[in-house]
Amino acid sequence: MEAQVDAFGKTVSAESARPIQIMIWYPAKRTNAAPMQVADYRHAALSDVDFALPAAEAAKQRAGWMAGPQKVQYGASTLAVRGAAPADGSFPVVIYAPSFASSAFENLDLCEYLASQGYVVMASRSLGARAPMMTDDIEGIEAQAADIAFLANYAQTLPQADITKVAAAGFSWGGMANVFAAARSSRIKALVSLDGSIRYHPKIWGAAPYVRPARTAVPMLFLGARSPTAEAMERSDKLGASYLNSMKYSDVYVTTMPPMTHSDFSSWQLRFAPDNAFGDYQRADVLQAYRSGALYAHKFLDAYLKSDAKALAFMKASPARNGIGPQVMSMESAPAKFVPVGEADFLRAYSKAGFKDAQKLYTDMAASSPDFKVSPINLNTWGYQQLRGKNARAAVEMFKLATHIEPKYGNAYDSEGEAYEALGETALAIAAYEKAVAVDKGQTNAIARLKDLRSGGSK
Repeated sequence: MEAQVDAFGKTVSAESARPIQIMIWYPAKRTNAAPMQVADYRHAALSDVDFALPAAEAAKQRAGWMAGPQKVQYGASTLAVRGAAPADGSFPVVIYAPSFASSAFENLDLCEYLASQGYVVMASRSLGARAPMMTDDIEGIEAQAADIAFLANYAQTLPQADITKVAAAGFSWGGMANVFAAARSSRIKALVSLDGSIRYHPKIWGAAPYVRPARTAVPMLFLGARSPTAEAMERSDKLGASYLNSMKYSDVYVTTMPPMTHSDFSSWQLRFAPDNAFGDYQRADVLQAYRSGALYAHKFLDAYLKSDAKALAFMKASPARNGIGPQVMSMESAPAKFVPVGEADFLRAYSKAGFKDAQKLYTDMAASSPDFKVSPINLNTWGYQQLRGKNARAAVEMFKLATHIEPKYGNAYDSEGEAYEALGETALAIAAYEKAVAVDKGQTNAIARLKDLRSGGSK
C-alpha cells in the first residue's frame, strides 16, 4: 500500500485499524454538578485518532486556549454534564455524522439539545478510509457511512438505547454519508440533513448503484441554507439530478433558511465566528435560524421515531403557522407517493396467490412501485427450489417470468423444460428446450434432452 504522508510531504505511520473515538450525549438525571465547557470538547478531540497523546501535552494545549484571544468562547458553559447519571428508561438513537474531515463535536449544541429532549446521540470524527484525512470520493463517503453503521451497532451496548428507533443526522458531507448508510441498513428509520451534500454532489451518489430512493425509503428532513441562483449553481458545476426530488417513497421536508450560509449549520462555527462574518445579517438572525432548525429536527424525530401525533402535526404545518416567519425559514414538503416493494414482497404475494399468475403479479407490482425489480437469476433459483419441493407447476411460473423479463435467458428456458418434464408435459418441454437452444447454443442439457425426447426416450 502506498505510504501515507502529511501536508509537508513527511511519511506518517498508519494504524492497521482505524481507531474511532465516540462521543455520546444522553438523557440524564438532574444534577448540581458543574456543566462542561466548550474547551472540554476540543480537549477530548486531541485524542480522537491518537489515543497515546500524553496528558501533560493535552493540558498544556488546553491552558493555551483558555488564555488565548478566544478564551471567552472556550470558557463558555454548555448544557452537558460529564458523566451525569443516566435517566431511567430507553430512548431513540440519533447518529450524528460531521462534515468533511470535521470533529464529532462540530454541532455540540444540537447534540446536547436532542439529548435533553429524550435521545441518545452518538458521533465520531469524519475519517477517511485509509488515513485520518477524509477523501472527497466514493471511498471516503462509504467509509463514513460504515462508521455510522458501526455506531448504530455499538448502540446495542448502551442500556439507554432503543435500537429499534435509529435516525442518522449529518451536516454537509455527513449529510450524504447518512443517506449512503440508510441505503445499506434497514436499521435507520429517519434522516436529518443539515445542508447535506446529497443535494450538491449528484456525481458521487450517482456513482453508487445502491444509493437509490427505494433503498432509502425513510422520512427525511433537509435543513437548507439560503438558495443559490441557478446561475451560481451552473458556475459551481452543481446542477444535476436532485436526490431529494427522487425520494418518492419517503415523506420529505425541505426548508430554506435565508439568514444561513452553509457553514452556519455548525454550532462550533457560530460560537467562534466574529460578528462581521454574517454578511447582511446579524449574529442574532443566524442564531434564531439555527435554533429554528434545531426545533424542527426535534419535532421531526419526535414525529417519526416516537410516533408523536402533535409533532407530526407540527411538521405538516408551515413554519409561519408554527410561529417562525418566512424571513427565518420556509418549507416545502412532499408526502411519500409509493410504497417500496422488493423480491421478498413478491415471494410472499406469490405464495398467498397459491403460486399462480406470477407474470400478472409482477406486472401489477411494477406498476405500483416504479423501482420494483426481480432478478431473473433469482427467479431461476427459486424455481428450482419449487421443483425440488415437488411443486413443478409453481416452478414453471417462475421460469416463465424469468424469460419474460430476460427473453434471452437460456438457462431459464432449459429449467422450464425440466419442470414440464416433471409434469409429464413432453410437448411443452420440447418447446422450452428448443427456445433454450435458440437463444443460447451452449445449452448442452437442452440439446441432450431434445435428442432424447424426440427419439421417444425419457429421463
